[in-house]
Amino acid sequence: HKIGLGVLLGLENWRVDSYFTALHQHYLQKVYWKTKYSISFPRLRPAIGMESPKYELSNRDLVQLICAYRLFNEDLELSLSTREEATFRDHLFSIGVTSVSAGSKTNPGGYATLPEELEQFEIDDKRSPAEIVHVLKSKGLQPLWKDWEKVFSFSE
Repeated sequence: HKIGLGVLLGLENWRVDSYFTALHQHYLQKVYWKTKYSISFPRLRPAIGMESPKYELSNRDLVQLICAYRLFNEDLELSLSTREEATFRDHLFSIGVTSVSAGSKTNPGGYATLPEELEQFEIDDKRSPAEIVHVLKSKGLQPLWKDWEKVFSFSE
């Protein structure tokens, strides 16, 4: 079992939002200690009809945030989405990112409809899962598609 947490960075002060997300994750882990947790870092992206984000989060700020979470809890899964630029994502594996998406779609029914139809926001890293696997292997990392098996779960 895993619970994923995250806040849409750019709506408010990212340090405050991230601090309270970390506190919430810490509370959940104390109460539900048998559960794995992940934190994601989605930044507000340009979208049709939207103004610029109220609070900017630079790449440097995002690196600082990822490092802070890694220091806060070394067992947390840290996830990075295709919202981020490919080269930037590639460099973050060495500082603690443990999970990335690949080949993502942001439109409702995105895998069954035309690619740009009803897109919610732009993605920056458009690489396929096979391309991401190649990058991970070139860095000496092992791609993992599934890290659980129901048969090994303990029922209460």
